[in-house]
Amino acid sequence: MASRPGAEQLALAIEPAANTTALPRLRPRRPISGDAPFDDEDWFFEPWWPGAPALVYVEDGRLRLAIEHLADAGTSFAELGPLAGQFASDRLILEATLLVLDDEGRPDGELLRERLAYPEVRDGTPALVCSDLLHRGESSLLALPFAERRVRLASELRDGDQCVVSRGLRGEGTTLAEAVAAMGLTEIGAKLLAARYRPGTADEAWLRLPVHETPAAQTRPLLALLQRLPLEP
Repeated sequence: MASRPGAEQLALAIEPAANTTALPRLRPRRPISGDAPFDDEDWFFEPWWPGAPALVYVEDGRLRLAIEHLADAGTSFAELGPLAGQFASDRLILEATLLVLDDEGRPDGELLRERLAYPEVRDGTPALVCSDLLHRGESSLLALPFAERRVRLASELRDGDQCVVSRGLRGEGTTLAEAVAAMGLTEIGAKLLAARYRPGTADEAWLRLPVHETPAAQTRPLLALLQRLPLEP
């Protein structure tokens, strides 16, 4: 699985819409490595998908990405631009994981690396798993607890083939770990439901947890399997 990049400034030029203030440029937070899955009702657990962290900007009816070390994500992943139509509102900033799917709909790390390194490459199908809503309209949502931001995210995004809300379980990290192991994933994420979003920090309210002692899966998981998990909290 690809490593999550550091918390450096993600750069994409953002053109202000007429008569509005340009959306702020945010820095992504980083997870802290944990020891193992656990159960706790104060936490939300979700699969750790093998992709690249991205900030998603929905503005003026277009979707734009900000990805570390990629100055022009709009060129490399131009197919994602029209997906802004899946969102109920304009002027949004979201946290997401960028994937590239193979012909069977499975995340493929090599296809993703090719796309990131060579903008002219068009192999595979890009997709987004959106996990947090950071800004809506003229309002920052960073100070809200994650539980509330997630509820707002679910109301803003209508799932499609290439852009979905991340699924998971509240309180049941060990159960989710067993489920993702069957999918062929080796890690899960844990987010504290009461936590605010702190851009640019290694945040103790976000943990990356390894799934131990699981048999190797025969194939990579279909992104569609994500839809079988509950849309919580």
